[in-house]
Amino acid sequence: MKKWNQSVFALFCTVLFLSAVMAAQNSTPGNKENSSNAAGQHQVLIDPGVIYNAKSPTGWVGKTVTLKNVTVEDTNNSGNFWVGSDSHHRLLVVKPTSNLDLNALRTHKGDIVTVTGIVKPAGQYLAQKTGAEKNSMNDARNSSGVFLLASNVDIESATQR
Repeated sequence: MKKWNQSVFALFCTVLFLSAVMAAQNSTPGNKENSSNAAGQHQVLIDPGVIYNAKSPTGWVGKTVTLKNVTVEDTNNSGNFWVGSDSHHRLLVVKPTSNLDLNALRTHKGDIVTVTGIVKPAGQYLAQKTGAEKNSMNDARNSSGVFLLASNVDIESATQR
């Protein structure tokens, strides 16, 4: 009987230890927001506010995201555009000039789009490198500090043809 109690106790301690290890792995800061993207995995979002309203939007830098069925809030002359709820709560989407097909695509305010890309830090160097307008990049830097460098844009519903 004594040996059986020791075996049960050893099994209990092992299960407790494994539970503690698993809990520690799942309790990283910002877990709800970044858990599926922690290792650079692709994450699908239906609200760009998850990025621009984060406590630290720059924590998203380098991560690949898809913004699914989001509304174009505004556009600029270079063909880049903003997604979000208003002029103070939005994320700049930059279409690289090196991708001619993507760069030729034009969106309009009110269009519903699905965008895939990598979150980048907003700054003048990347504005020049990507072809983003200087003022748009300044707005992005002053708001969330990040922008989305698009690799794919699909217009799901257009306001103009």
